[in-house]
Amino acid sequence: MLKFVLLGLLDAEPRYGYELKAVFEQFLGGTWPLNIGQVYTALSRLEREGLVECQVVPQDLLPDRKVYALTDKGREELRSWADHPDVGPVSLRDPFFLKIAVRALTGESPRDLIARQREEHLSALAELGRLQHDPNHHPATGLLLEGAMLRLEADLKWLDACEERLKDIQ
Repeated sequence: MLKFVLLGLLDAEPRYGYELKAVFEQFLGGTWPLNIGQVYTALSRLEREGLVECQVVPQDLLPDRKVYALTDKGREELRSWADHPDVGPVSLRDPFFLKIAVRALTGESPRDLIARQREEHLSALAELGRLQHDPNHHPATGLLLEGAMLRLEADLKWLDACEERLKDIQ
């Protein structure tokens, strides 16, 4: 997924590595910090695949800067990825879902685990709400944050359902 977010950011305009890292982190509301090594490793791979090209820009008092731009092939791959919905079954391999199910299967009460997970979700929801009110966000960032909040709210409803259905397990 990193690949396509980087391609999308380069579609807007050519950028150098540290700039790309900063824009990436700002775009995702600070929820996905990147190591600069990850950025340059990904850029090298994208360049080898012909999806980006690099131009060395000389600077007077600083080392030369590598500026990366999207190629036509990169733009095509980005569009192909962005234009297709995700397909496939909903994943039941969520670790927390499985923890609750296994505890119910074995007859262990998941109450304490549900309560701790609810606290985690409420804390994450509050943090995302705080991030969402940043006036400097791009509208797309607001959509990402809202999507994450809605998923957390759905998980909280699922926790309520688990508590109700499993209330007889001691």
